[in-house]
Amino acid sequence: MRRAACLLLIAALAACSSKSENEQLLELRDGLAYTQYRRLSESGLPGAIGAYRKGMEWSGKAPPVEFDEADYCAMHVLLAYGALVADKSTIALAESDIVEARNCGSFDRVAANSLRSVVFQRLEWPQLAQAESDKVWAAPQTPGADQPPVAHVITLHAALTYLAVTEKRWDRAQVHIDALGQLLKQPWMSELPRAGLAFQEGRTRDGLVTLKRMSQDPSAPEPVRKELARFIAKVEAKGGDVDSFVFMPRLIAVLTWEAVKQEGPDVLRTTTRFAEEQAWKPLNESVKDGAGKAREVAGSWWNKARDAVSSDAKAAPEAAKP
Repeated sequence: MRRAACLLLIAALAACSSKSENEQLLELRDGLAYTQYRRLSESGLPGAIGAYRKGMEWSGKAPPVEFDEADYCAMHVLLAYGALVADKSTIALAESDIVEARNCGSFDRVAANSLRSVVFQRLEWPQLAQAESDKVWAAPQTPGADQPPVAHVITLHAALTYLAVTEKRWDRAQVHIDALGQLLKQPWMSELPRAGLAFQEGRTRDGLVTLKRMSQDPSAPEPVRKELARFIAKVEAKGGDVDSFVFMPRLIAVLTWEAVKQEGPDVLRTTTRFAEEQAWKPLNESVKDGAGKAREVAGSWWNKARDAVSSDAKAAPEAAKP
C-alpha cells in the first residue's frame, strides 16, 4: 500500500513538472482557493469599508473621508505585500491580479507587477517572474515625473528593506530583497535576509557560512564579493562576537546599493544618488527616534514615490498623506 502511494505521488510530481509555467498558473487561478479569495476580496473590501463608515455614523463620530479608486488600489497592493510577508502566495497573486484588473495608476500597477514577480519566483516559475519584472522596466514615464516607475519602485524597495532590517523584521526584508533581486537580475541577494536572521538569533556560524557562499557566488558583482570578504574577515577577527543590529543595516545598505550601481543604466545610477541623498539620511535619523517614527518616514516615502509617477495622484485625498 505504501509503495503504491509513493508511486502515485511520483506520478503526480512528474505530471506537474511536465506542465509549462503558464499551464500551472492557469490551474492555480482556476483553483478553489484563488477564486474564492479573489471573489471575497473584490466584493468584501468595499462592503467592509461601507460598514465601518456606517458604524462611525451611528456612533455619532465623524466618518472618514470617502475612498476613491486610488485608495482601493493602494489597499490591494498592501494586501498583496502582507500576504507575501506571511508567505501566502495564492493570496498575494489574487490581490496583485485585482490591481491589474482595476483602473489603477501606474505606480500601483508596477508595484503589483513587482510583487507578482516575487510570487512567481517563490513558486519556481522563473520565466513568469522575469516577464513581470520586464513589465516594470517597460512601464512608461508619466509626463512630469522625474524618473520612470522602475526607478521609484527600486528606490522604494531599497528604502523599505533598510527599514525592515532596522526593525528586525526579516520577513518583510525578504519580500523587498526578493523583489530587488528579481528586478536587478541579482539572485544572490535573496540570501541576505537569511544571513541577517541567523546573526540575530545567535547562529553566527550559520550566518558566516551564508555570507561566505555569497562571497563566492559568481553571479554577485565583484565589488559585492569584496565587501563581503572584508566583512567576514572583521567578524572572524572578533571571534564571532557581533551585534547584528549595528552591522546588518549598514551591510545590507552597502550591498543593495552596490547591486543597483552595478546594473549599469543611467537611471539606476541616478536612483542610487537620489536615495542616498534623500532617503537614507531621513530614514537613518528616524530610526534613532524609534520604530514608530521610522514607519512614518517610510510611509511618507511610499506616498512620495506613488505621487511622483501616478497620473491620478492629485485626486488622492490629502488625508491619505502622512
